[in-house]
Amino acid sequence: MASGPLISYPGLPKLPGTTFERLRRIFQPEYGHAKRHQRNQTPTRSHLRTARSDSQITMKPEDLAIDDVVELTQYLVRIDSSNPDFGSIPGPGETTIAQYIYAWLQHRHIEAHWIEPTPNRPSVVGVVRGTGGGKSLMFNGHIDTVTVQGYDGDGLSGRIEGGNLYGRGTADMKSGLACQMLALATAQALNLAGDVILAAVADEESESKGTEDIVRAGWRADFAIVAEPTEMAIINSHKGFALYEVDIFGVAAHGSRADLGTDAICKAGYFLVELDRHATELQTKFSGHKSEAPNIHTGVIKGGEEIASYPAKCTITIERRTIAGETVDTAKAQLMAILERLATTVPNFRFELRSTFSRSPYAIARDHPYVNLVASHAERVMGNAPIIKGETYWTDMALLSDVGMPGVIWGPKGYGLHAKTEWVEVESIRQLAQAFVDIETDFCK
Repeated sequence: MASGPLISYPGLPKLPGTTFERLRRIFQPEYGHAKRHQRNQTPTRSHLRTARSDSQITMKPEDLAIDDVVELTQYLVRIDSSNPDFGSIPGPGETTIAQYIYAWLQHRHIEAHWIEPTPNRPSVVGVVRGTGGGKSLMFNGHIDTVTVQGYDGDGLSGRIEGGNLYGRGTADMKSGLACQMLALATAQALNLAGDVILAAVADEESESKGTEDIVRAGWRADFAIVAEPTEMAIINSHKGFALYEVDIFGVAAHGSRADLGTDAICKAGYFLVELDRHATELQTKFSGHKSEAPNIHTGVIKGGEEIASYPAKCTITIERRTIAGETVDTAKAQLMAILERLATTVPNFRFELRSTFSRSPYAIARDHPYVNLVASHAERVMGNAPIIKGETYWTDMALLSDVGMPGVIWGPKGYGLHAKTEWVEVESIRQLAQAFVDIETDFCK
């Protein structure tokens, strides 16, 4: 399938003319500003800088020419793109790194689209159009990271030591993103029949606004690769999740008046016992490995206002991890059955159940032709057959699948995700970069 936006969002302006003129438009704030304003387009920032806490690094024109995958990873890591939804000091977000990626694409005359329906949460789509008649491939990679606060040392250093590249986002997932960027650039010279698309998306670490935005804008492909760090294993399935809140109601009264009060927290205890039994059943009824089974747990319990009063309400937040074949509604129905049973057996048991947020699980057959294609190229660069398995976490692949795009999650050997020290093995970055080019050559021919 060919790809293209069905909905257009205001975009950064194309940068016409010579390389000098293109760079001048980026680095000189006054150049072209009036025209951009008149067209009501999102202006480029005059200086693209990392939002480091200790210093500011101004991007030099030659930084757009980086074409080594390890150097590109280092550059991306040195841009603080930590998600503003996290940290005691909110992160700066994705604008600076999105501007760099956009400029990097424009420098190579690659079609680029700036997608920012949510202010200050931009994503970038790059496209190398095929000659026609071939299958299209989407590389999806998120440009945000978790917070750099609490990182052991300089989380934005991008230093290399002992064959590893260190810093926040090295593994999760700026190394995979760098591989995808260079694969897209290489596609220009391959004369492929199908389109190759880069979706560099915001907000994966929080609510995945970025992938939602590019999907809503109409971007589609026949196959997708999400380059999350998988230790070079090919992930063909993962869990989804659904969040619920349960209110258990009591009757507020003075702490001395048992004749008037009903303790909502004590009533909630009946539900918690049944929920624990339900959690065990989900594990025992699953025929595969327990880590792949659906699971459920409480996350937060809030109840009461003061020690001297009967609490009128107790609210329990629940996370339910789903697997293929389950939905937010089927999981909710299981909870509803427990609550309704308690309402008939426990005196004065009253409740309200609501869904608050959910994401679908994802699965593609292990022997799917597209999985086999990726596995064959992985084996060639690695020297051994890759592991193909399911995972417990959730990724943006599910959002792509929801609109009909099959795919896999496949990325480098990275460790320390969200931890005090994060790193990625340099050799795995180079292997992945080569494999991505081989895959697009084979798939989009």
